[in-house]
Amino acid sequence: MSAVNPDSARRGPWVAVIPQRDITSAKSRLLLRPEARQAVVRAMFRDTVSAVRAASQVQAVIVVVDRIQDAAHVRLPGVVPLILPDTRGMNDALREGGRRARELWPRCRLAALPADLPSLRSEDLDVALNVAGRHERTFVADRRREGTSLLTAAEGVDLDPKFGGPSRREHLASGAVETLDPDIESLRHDVDDLDDLLDAATGDPGAALCAVLRSLGHPFDPASARQQFDYYSVAQ
Repeated sequence: MSAVNPDSARRGPWVAVIPQRDITSAKSRLLLRPEARQAVVRAMFRDTVSAVRAASQVQAVIVVVDRIQDAAHVRLPGVVPLILPDTRGMNDALREGGRRARELWPRCRLAALPADLPSLRSEDLDVALNVAGRHERTFVADRRREGTSLLTAAEGVDLDPKFGGPSRREHLASGAVETLDPDIESLRHDVDDLDDLLDAATGDPGAALCAVLRSLGHPFDPASARQQFDYYSVAQ
């Protein structure tokens, strides 16, 4: 387990790394028709990047994408695109993004996040980064406590990402400290399947996803947490 060492705290700027795989094929488990699924993925990507960029402790965001056109959806101040068409999965993308971050900001601390956190509040990320500042590596588990929604590394420390599958267990085994602060709930709400998306829709998603959900039949009846999307949006 990483030890707290306040006497030698590393205080470089936080740079976030967010990978987004090819939007034309991402998130197949959403079970939406292709055009609806791609619209949802684009919106979640933009909302995630916007929330991360708005966090007071984040100096910059590097987005790692397969295609240059996907980077156009998050063309925001302080967002640096890294185009890597041949990256093998999320962990490779995060390693390459981390290397690029430290080329641009040699003393930076790294915060790795997935691109499917449409309900993320920048204040929650700031809380998690405050905790992360006291450790070499930390992580936040998703709400199922199986996956990971944030992984951090102090200045000069390798990110060592192990996303995919039971990554909470893998990150614990690698020595990262789990952040258990109760004030980071929005950071745990990633979207992997249609149930997750419906939960986001009946909660407080970002502006981009709200707009897409309206076009697919949202707002839903607030009395029901499991309304279906418009017939023509759901894969048949």
